[in-house]
Amino acid sequence: MPKISIIIPVYNAEKFISETIESVIAQTYQDWEIIAVDDGSTDKTPEILKEYEKKLSKKLRVITQKNSGVSIARNTGIAAAKGEYIAFLDHDDLWMPEKLEKQIKLLDSNKELGLVYSDSYMIDESGNLKKDTFINSIMSKNILQSKVFRGNIFNELFCVDFIPLLTTIVRKDVFDKVGMFNPKYKISEDYDLFLKIARIYPADFIKQPLAKYRIHSGGASKNLETRIKEDFQIMEYWLIKKPELKKELQYKIKLKKASLYGSLMRYHLSKLEFKKVVVETKDIIKGLLF
Repeated sequence: MPKISIIIPVYNAEKFISETIESVIAQTYQDWEIIAVDDGSTDKTPEILKEYEKKLSKKLRVITQKNSGVSIARNTGIAAAKGEYIAFLDHDDLWMPEKLEKQIKLLDSNKELGLVYSDSYMIDESGNLKKDTFINSIMSKNILQSKVFRGNIFNELFCVDFIPLLTTIVRKDVFDKVGMFNPKYKISEDYDLFLKIARIYPADFIKQPLAKYRIHSGGASKNLETRIKEDFQIMEYWLIKKPELKKELQYKIKLKKASLYGSLMRYHLSKLEFKKVVVETKDIIKGLLF
């Protein structure tokens, strides 16, 4: 049995999938399997995966399904995984060579950990490095800057989503307790899962960037409104599930709501949707005062 199963959901990825798989092959830690879940690709992705399946023999398995979305594709991979640990890598992202070795060492040294993660570089569509790392970028834009990155991180994570999915490794048996990705979320499915894990398990963190997260032109703007609305849904879920949060994080919850409404306001302003901007301005004021 491999020590770790790497889940790669794939959809029309002919441009990037080879580079992504090669970044796994280049790992200094080699006790792994790749489960590539082809989510109904219509380009040359299936042919590329077939070539790697031949090249890597039993180290890569391809599962083909009709197009069902990334959450279901990841869940399919988790269900088929044989490893003790599960890692996630999207079809256009990359890992640094020492990524698995450093993180598996953390998991092996502390059996209580449910999840480990790290910072990540950000790259553009052509692979050029951007100025900030993932976590630096999140914190610089958020009024609720977290100072807790390891141990019991639930409260801090509730306030700020600072975990890059492509850097995470999760113990497989954790999914038996918390469930898998919720398909109702299209953008924030990983944030939903991380909160469920952090509620029960401690986490650990490597400050060094161990991956490269690819930013596509127009992608962030296109999905921003959906992400913000899903973040609101997740926040309300936990305020009902853990009502004590309202007392423990009263001021921070107000700031988080204001921050989300502010992001939504800037989004609608960029679209010249002024009536929505007025509504969100009122919501910001209401959220801070009441």
